[in-house]
Amino acid sequence: MHVSTLVRWSAVLGVVGLALTGCSDNAPLAPNAQPKRFTTNGEKEAWLLANGGPDRAGRGKADKTLQVNSKDFVVDPTKETTIRAGDHWVTFPANSICDPATSGYGEELWDAPCEPLQTPIVIRATWTSKYGHAHIDFQPALRFVPTNDPSQFVRLGMRDFSDFDPNTVYPILWRRPSDGKWVDESATDPSLGTLKDESGNDRVSRRLKHFSGYMIMGAESCDAWSELSCLPLSEFAGWLVLGG
Repeated sequence: MHVSTLVRWSAVLGVVGLALTGCSDNAPLAPNAQPKRFTTNGEKEAWLLANGGPDRAGRGKADKTLQVNSKDFVVDPTKETTIRAGDHWVTFPANSICDPATSGYGEELWDAPCEPLQTPIVIRATWTSKYGHAHIDFQPALRFVPTNDPSQFVRLGMRDFSDFDPNTVYPILWRRPSDGKWVDESATDPSLGTLKDESGNDRVSRRLKHFSGYMIMGAESCDAWSELSCLPLSEFAGWLVLGG
């Protein structure tokens, strides 16, 4: 018989509550110990993220850093250029940036032709962690010249805060500005799928068609105490669509 995720979490939390109450020899068990209760789904999701996170080993327990780093880069779009923001990077082939003055921006335009930008542009990268995983945002909003030639793809590389499972795929999600939701663009366009660096340095990379915010998606979501409650993170999609 299928048991709902909420029921399983309530059972786990009830056991943990009893265990924590009895940690001290001088602290009797509360006679009416109750599972932890939440007034909203958002409150429950925030608590689970902080106390369980996207990995049974605990590497996803809360954000790995509260430090927010920013850097401005002057990019000559007529030349091949790589910018590095902490452990992350973006490579622009020559003439791959659309002119923002004429190209427009939006999902319906990702594959629309555009005029390549010919003058230098300042790009700001801001990076930190979100939901325990690497996160980076780029401004201004840009899109890139459509092409079927992989050598002309703009590519983003990111390094996470934890060891990767070699048998797991780690998508780099895009944060859609219109509603703040995290989107796996490779679900509808395989050219946007991630590639893992096989040298073992916990990096992934993917093609970009546009700029905004990006985050590495964790492989699974588990509670902090038991492997029995682990489910693919896709079943906890609400954790990722909160935005912010």
